Amino acid sequence: MPRRRSRIPISWILGALFLGVGGCSGGIPTPTFPQLQEVSEIGEYGTERLRASEACRKASTSMDGYVQCMTDKGWEFVQRGSVYPAPECWSLRTAGDPRQLPTAQCFNRATNPSAKPPGGS
Repeated sequence: MPRRRSRIPISWILGALFLGVGGCSGGIPTPTFPQLQEVSEIGEYGTERLRASEACRKASTSMDGYVQCMTDKGWEFVQRGSVYPAPECWSLRTAGDPRQLPTAQCFNRATNPSAKPPGGS
């Protein structure tokens, strides 16, 4: 008689790991999921950042022009670092190819925006 293996759903395993890691105050960092972070940012910023990025892409012919346009609209380029999305964003910015402009996720709300608030003159 063949031995029957019990199967544990993967969601149970992931849930147990998440609860185990979340309950620890030790050195294991909480896992992050960049795609989920991006979704929460879209909810947080609405689609304002995406609209600004699209408008700047259409109006820019260079990397510097694109970054300046986003800065003027109140967005700053992500800081250099090893955490997503910084490495990808900076590699595109360093390359300087206007056909390969960084995506909207490469910008965060500026702490001191130079742009006028929406609806302002």
